[in-house]
Amino acid sequence: MKLYKKNRRAAALLLSILFTMPPSVSQAIVELPEEHVIASVIYDESEDRYLSPGMVTVIRPEEWAGEQRTLPDLLDNVPGLRVIRLGGRFGYSVASVRGSSSSQVAVYVNGVLMNLQSEAAVDLSAIPMGAVERIEVYRGFIPARFGAQAMGGVINIVTKSPDEPQTNVSLGLGSFGRYKATVLHSGRLGGGSFLGLFGYETYDGDFRYWNDNATPFNVSEHYTARRQNNSSENMDMLLKWEDGHWQAAASFVRRNRELPSVAPGMDRPGEPAPPGATLDTARWDLSLARRQSSGALNWNWRAVYTGQNKEFINRRAGAASSIGGLNIAHSEYDTTRFGLALDASLPIGERHFLELFAGYSRERLGVRGDMIFEYFGGIDRYDSTEWSFNIQNTMALDRAGMFLFTPSVRWHRLDDESRATWQAALTKELSPNWMIKGTYGTYARAPNMHERFGDGAFILPPSDNLRWETGTQLDVGVIWNGTVEPLGGAHANASLSGFMRRTDDLIEFFMENPRFARFHNIASAEVKGVEMEGRLDWERWALSFSATWMDAINRTPDTRFYGMKLPNRPEWSATARLTRRFGRGSVFAEYQYIGENYADASQRVAFESRNVWNLGFRYDLSPTTRITAGVNDVFNSAYDWRMRPAGGIGGPSRMLWHPVEGRSLYLTLSMTF
Repeated sequence: MKLYKKNRRAAALLLSILFTMPPSVSQAIVELPEEHVIASVIYDESEDRYLSPGMVTVIRPEEWAGEQRTLPDLLDNVPGLRVIRLGGRFGYSVASVRGSSSSQVAVYVNGVLMNLQSEAAVDLSAIPMGAVERIEVYRGFIPARFGAQAMGGVINIVTKSPDEPQTNVSLGLGSFGRYKATVLHSGRLGGGSFLGLFGYETYDGDFRYWNDNATPFNVSEHYTARRQNNSSENMDMLLKWEDGHWQAAASFVRRNRELPSVAPGMDRPGEPAPPGATLDTARWDLSLARRQSSGALNWNWRAVYTGQNKEFINRRAGAASSIGGLNIAHSEYDTTRFGLALDASLPIGERHFLELFAGYSRERLGVRGDMIFEYFGGIDRYDSTEWSFNIQNTMALDRAGMFLFTPSVRWHRLDDESRATWQAALTKELSPNWMIKGTYGTYARAPNMHERFGDGAFILPPSDNLRWETGTQLDVGVIWNGTVEPLGGAHANASLSGFMRRTDDLIEFFMENPRFARFHNIASAEVKGVEMEGRLDWERWALSFSATWMDAINRTPDTRFYGMKLPNRPEWSATARLTRRFGRGSVFAEYQYIGENYADASQRVAFESRNVWNLGFRYDLSPTTRITAGVNDVFNSAYDWRMRPAGGIGGPSRMLWHPVEGRSLYLTLSMTF
């Protein structure tokens, strides 16, 4: 209750600051005719700050071209966003935004919602990067065009739409048996532009690590091991066609992944590797969209069909499987979803801009294998229907259109329950260099089928019924861009924001032991923090950086967890990248820091902090050929990254349950025809 009172006071303070800005400031920056100002503020995407009335970060993968970065690797650079990984580079990876659970983060690719009811969250490591033009990360305020239950934030991935005929081929190899190939072709077709992509990647994952056998005091049991049963094979295809009105797209992703056992006691040198488990996933998305306008009214509709098959096979017959003592040998999940969405925008007069969104989806989950007998009582099919509606109005509070108020109301229904929430934002452009933003609102999210029924592999159904999550959020931010003369005339942009979130009935992921996990409601959680990001750009040099301080606390009263840190939320994290351009190439150095964070809700086990350094270069052999090479984790920090007893429990640190790869090399050759 105290936080709600603090939020109201902070919101009132924000309003007073914004509304009492000196008139001379806004009058001094009026340069455009009044009838054009509103449209320019809303539609101008030449600067990322105009994409949303809330805080937004845009990543352009071209800056990392050839470095063989996955989507989780790129998202590590976003302030306030924490990528939670289970294992190494190709392990299951999900996002937490401002301390949210991963289920609260919505992920879109070309307008298609990737979140399924049959998945707790989107596995970011399974989304290919070969055709991506930009990645937008929205935090706090969620624009009306995104209709999902995005309590935490939205990751919006937009693929390329080139209209010039060209073919790009990228071939790469790396440490631990990594091979990667991508072919991208684009051109004109039938009055529109066409893009086709095929990508293939394989990874053995047999890196070395120090195995203390979970007996830190017994040195005789320690040995250098090689990670086994840790391979991954990925294949993806994308076809997209669009003209001024229509867009049609089809995508397919297949991922075959081995699920290695926990490391202690395993992978002994000289002994055959015990048979492990596998999880094979195939997903396809088909979409058709139409963009139209009638006078000032612009509206779009989109129809989407999605199918997914996940198959878990445990090859350790007669032994405890990777989900504990249930001896599950085989589970298969089939998901189909059909969705329709409509969004529209309409300027009303000179000071209002109205946006609407309406969405419907029907999803079916089919379960086969051992799980239906162990936990589902023989029931092998589940259906879910979802409706959502958003309305948002951007209003100009001054004649210049530099002071905007954006209220939004959202309604969501899942099966037989529904919730209504709201949000509001204030944006004031103080000058061409300065902008301040503030948002406040409520949110709600229903438990999905994955949280209720598990995944048939290592996540078990909950021990009781899950309730809807609800909460409030508040943030205030300032953005600046311009030229910094004392720093050699560098062009710079930077942002600083503070945020507070309160969630009740938070659905949290818990590793109950190294072999399996469940989802549970905790009564409440409170998160507050500060985010910072920026970039300095000279003719030859460029420096980008981000940092986050976050305090994520369990506020469940009358429990032993009250006042404890939420797991997988480090208090401090930071990244920095320095690039030096020369002639036809460039070199870079990159640094990442992840602070200590807890592995469990009771603060008994903590992951130690980690510092990672990366180095690399790229060189244009010709106008159409580029070579990129580098080394990740230069100092092999993963070799020393460990867990330690926490919460007053004594004892030495020990190895991770699932070790991650350390120092690795990569080499990529890219050719354009």
